[in-house]
Amino acid sequence: MEPADAEANAVCRRLAGELFPWDITRALELALLKTFCLPSISGLLERTGEFTTRPRKRYDDTGLMVAELLRWGPASAAGQAVIRRMNRIHGAYAIGNRDFLYVLSTFVAEPIRWLQRYGWRPLSAHEQTCLYRFWRQVGEAMGITAIPAGLEELLAFNRRVEAEAFRAADSNQRVADATLAMLLADWPAPLRPPLRRVLLALVGAEVCGSLGWSCSPGWLQQLVLLALRLRSRLARRWPRRPGSTRFYSERPTPSYGEEFALEQLGPPAMLPRLNQPRWQGSQRRIGLTGGIASGKSTAGRWLSERAGLPVLDADLFAREALAPGSAGEAAVRERYGDAVPWDAHGLDRAALGRLVFSNPAERTWLEQLVHPLVRQRFEEELARLADAPVVALMIPLLFEAGLQSLCSEVWLIDCEESQQRQRLMARNGLSEAEARARIAAQWPLARKRPLADVVLDNRGGVEALEAGLARSLALGGSGDRAAPTS
Repeated sequence: MEPADAEANAVCRRLAGELFPWDITRALELALLKTFCLPSISGLLERTGEFTTRPRKRYDDTGLMVAELLRWGPASAAGQAVIRRMNRIHGAYAIGNRDFLYVLSTFVAEPIRWLQRYGWRPLSAHEQTCLYRFWRQVGEAMGITAIPAGLEELLAFNRRVEAEAFRAADSNQRVADATLAMLLADWPAPLRPPLRRVLLALVGAEVCGSLGWSCSPGWLQQLVLLALRLRSRLARRWPRRPGSTRFYSERPTPSYGEEFALEQLGPPAMLPRLNQPRWQGSQRRIGLTGGIASGKSTAGRWLSERAGLPVLDADLFAREALAPGSAGEAAVRERYGDAVPWDAHGLDRAALGRLVFSNPAERTWLEQLVHPLVRQRFEEELARLADAPVVALMIPLLFEAGLQSLCSEVWLIDCEESQQRQRLMARNGLSEAEARARIAAQWPLARKRPLADVVLDNRGGVEALEAGLARSLALGGSGDRAAPTS
């Protein structure tokens, strides 16, 4: 970690835990609300049901993970554990890089704006830069790409998205209404309508318009402004024990009470998969993954032909899951009908690919059909190979499908996205737009690198990749770069 990043982490810890704990929590709540103004975000949140059916848990989970990052820093063991968990949760959904980047930008922009307007003092230029550097570290660890190179560029990106992409949608209002109702639920019923108007006084006209809300009158906005500034002045003079902190994760929450564990955070249906440990048996199980057209097949052939290992291929099992006469094929036929042609040889996989890669909801449906069947086949083959000392599992969507628990270690075949695109166009005869869509449908390689135990560079020739494979196999998984494995 660079010294400037270490300083940024220390500054942000003090800002969030000591100087402005209440203000920064409120600013991040407002940041969360503003993300609902993008239909691409609110639509996904509505489909998951987490904000509409379990808004309290989803709110607490977000607040706890953000607070732990600020409390310990993204480079700490605790911070890395939070980022790994966030990556695994996000990996279950098709989320675009722009949406990730906008959410990240709000975590910088909204505290700056809030304290400028309501705080007992605004953030200094140095503190603002530290806030940017802190969240840039988090974004890089999450594999978010194209992060603007400086604070002003990030704030400009934030303003540009809000000007261009905020627009009204039914999903915006439903998710926002559920969240606001949750925030008001602890108050007596007669007080909720006036409190709702007070909360809306904190929201600008562009946000109200995108969420389908009516703006509070100007006099109420001014009254709330004066009240919050008075609160800040009083809070500044309130005596506190030196060095004490007040992070959200240090206080009781409605969802978890006095204490929480990281293993409790996440959508309930996803918790069993999120909390599964890596394979702990005596058999060495190498999970071989990467991005589409990154070189996994080349690595798999070397492990099979040169190293003599049994190699289990997820792509083969996925084809079996949709083979003629299978339950998977019947489900696809029922869902898509003539939209996906088939003949005596089975489904037209190219047509099915074009359909699902252009529609995130359909891709999710297909993955939910195929992934359990693929996992079952892995478990069957691993039972058959129980006496083999080493087995390789070639799984392109290892992280996305949550199959880390099958492996004792994970090797990532890494390259540049431009190389993936060129190889994919040449191999599959795709247009550049089609190749980009296939790549975008998976986690970017930048997001997978921190989760892998070994990163094998395939930017050069085959000989360099094979040398890395041989070295990593001989070293027992402690090859090119080790990372935490939980």
